[in-house]
Amino acid sequence: MNYQIHRLNFGSVIIDASQQVRGRAPGTSVAVPAQGYLIVGGPAPILVDAGYRDPSVLGRGGQVAEGQGFEEQLARYGITPSDLSSVVVTHLHRDHAGHLDKVPMSVPVVVNRSEMSCAFSGVQGLAYAKKDLAHILERMYTPGALRYLDLDHSGPIELQPGISCHASRGHTAGSLSVVVDTAEGQACLCGDLIYDIEASLLRHPDETAMAQLQPCAFAVGEPALTNNFTTSVLEELGAIKKITQYRYILPAHDTPGALRNGTLVGRVHGPTVPGPISPISGA
Repeated sequence: MNYQIHRLNFGSVIIDASQQVRGRAPGTSVAVPAQGYLIVGGPAPILVDAGYRDPSVLGRGGQVAEGQGFEEQLARYGITPSDLSSVVVTHLHRDHAGHLDKVPMSVPVVVNRSEMSCAFSGVQGLAYAKKDLAHILERMYTPGALRYLDLDHSGPIELQPGISCHASRGHTAGSLSVVVDTAEGQACLCGDLIYDIEASLLRHPDETAMAQLQPCAFAVGEPALTNNFTTSVLEELGAIKKITQYRYILPAHDTPGALRNGTLVGRVHGPTVPGPISPISGA
């Protein structure tokens, strides 16, 4: 199957720029999109990630502009929530699980079981919204409303031919990535493993400020980590290196990137992947 992936924008999230990449000085606020991805071209559409329910659940705040509502974003492609075959959450943070209650219980939400443990453990406090977890609890007790994956032990699981879920860990202990076959190669929907693709994958070894906080900063091919992960440095490094094998990387909070032989070479600025690629200067 050769699928298309449409970017959905459910609003903006205000974060500190130091959260995007480890080693940046704190104190600068930036607005990043809270994106979901609609996969079409198969038996039925699949949604990956579902934005936040309202700005009040966000620590620094955010904004939902006109047309960025959940149903409105799906409607751009002629889809309603009941048309979805499933909704996959890369993890259950408040800016990814916020609109799940707008999805009928007849449409299963797909989650890695180890992410449930992370979400309900309290280890990250308000990063998981109370109402979001209450809704997940309702799905737990509604037949057919929740599908658990055990990716940490089973290995990748195929949802439809050419669409598979993989344990990524890194950002949270239960994070997963979704790998999708497209006409121009495989795309990896990686959640929050990367916030700023260019800063993570095109970091130069002379960036001494970051080098003090980055592992193996002067070694060849080492990516820069985010400053927002709950697992170990080794897991985060391994998770980022693993996803560079794909043709496209689609993070939740940045413009998708195009890679060639593991190197970032461009960005896909249109609403759909595959799409026109803008080359990166010096890449």
